[in-house]
Amino acid sequence: MPKCRARLSLIGFLCVFIGNSPAWSQVAVHYINVGQAAAALVEFDSGLIMIDAGGEATSDQPSGEVYRQHLIDYTNGVFAKHPAWNKTIEGLIISHPHIDHTMLIMDVLKNFTVHTLVDNGAECGSGMPDLKKARAWATQNHISYLAIRDASIHAAGYPVHLLENPGPDAPQVLLLSGGRGCLNPNNDSITVRIVTKEASILFAGDAESEDTGASKCPVSLAKCVPEMSMLETRYGNTDLLKADLYLEAHHGSPNGFTPEFLSAVAPSISVISAGDPLRAGPEQFHGYEYGHPRDIAVNELIKDTTGTRTPPVAASVFSAANTATSKNVTPPKTVSIDKAVYCTCWDGDIKVAYAAGSHEPTVTTDSFRPPVKPQDLPKKKATTKSKP
Repeated sequence: MPKCRARLSLIGFLCVFIGNSPAWSQVAVHYINVGQAAAALVEFDSGLIMIDAGGEATSDQPSGEVYRQHLIDYTNGVFAKHPAWNKTIEGLIISHPHIDHTMLIMDVLKNFTVHTLVDNGAECGSGMPDLKKARAWATQNHISYLAIRDASIHAAGYPVHLLENPGPDAPQVLLLSGGRGCLNPNNDSITVRIVTKEASILFAGDAESEDTGASKCPVSLAKCVPEMSMLETRYGNTDLLKADLYLEAHHGSPNGFTPEFLSAVAPSISVISAGDPLRAGPEQFHGYEYGHPRDIAVNELIKDTTGTRTPPVAASVFSAANTATSKNVTPPKTVSIDKAVYCTCWDGDIKVAYAAGSHEPTVTTDSFRPPVKPQDLPKKKATTKSKP
């Protein structure tokens, strides 16, 4: 049977027959440690998808260089196993235009060939300068571009054909949400569901359980139903939220879950993408500042995650944020976790691999954690009360 390379464009669907069909089998998901940010690779037998390309500011020159170089090196390592792919990413999906999801997008585009760029069509957010450059790059380099607005999402999700041979045995890539024009850009996240014969995989971007915040966007925006609630309502009577492997929304934030949502997902393995618990600078936007991952979010993940990990991990979690206006400094605390809950903040890079026909994955971690420069460590110290 001939092989069909599918391409999305603004004018429709193009299918070019180029040879024999691949035999679909294994899938591996790589959660790359890019600090208080998100970037993941989904590796199939005959293609690679990237979901988000964020990074975290550091005192390196240029800022974030340690994570920038690590993302490029890690992706090159995956491509080294597949020389025939010619360093090609079939689809690059950006969940929403915040800098912790877009910071390294141009580095990806300049170092690798990307066939299709997908985003939510938004015009505002801290990561828009990078995303606008990426859209321009796509136009200049004849890369297919798809803007996903929520109005185009069907009751069964929106299928996108990013990989070769979009036949009945091929992996399914479904988008469950798109841009809605929310005041809170997190609630405009594209939720991605990937299904293979081996596993179902869910990415929920930075979807929240609340919709707060103001916008300086020149485009008219509105207060939205929080995305968690919207997803529960839209898919609560289906299995589309159920996932074997789940990336926790919003970096383990206290507003990145609801008990009802996690109960519907009921993952075997959960992953959090968050920053080094002791990186507090430069400037803002760090896990230490936000208090990510938060203990209440981790506890809920522990409750709803069915798998286990051996040996248990000594995990750093926060009970509160450490913003500039915080009256008290709340350092992370260490807890022991024996459920299959992983975090780039304490595990480094995380690879979850399913062999062909197997529903039992192999999880490997590498403890990648770049040293925090002294100037980026927390400045305030927690005070301890003397015993009476």
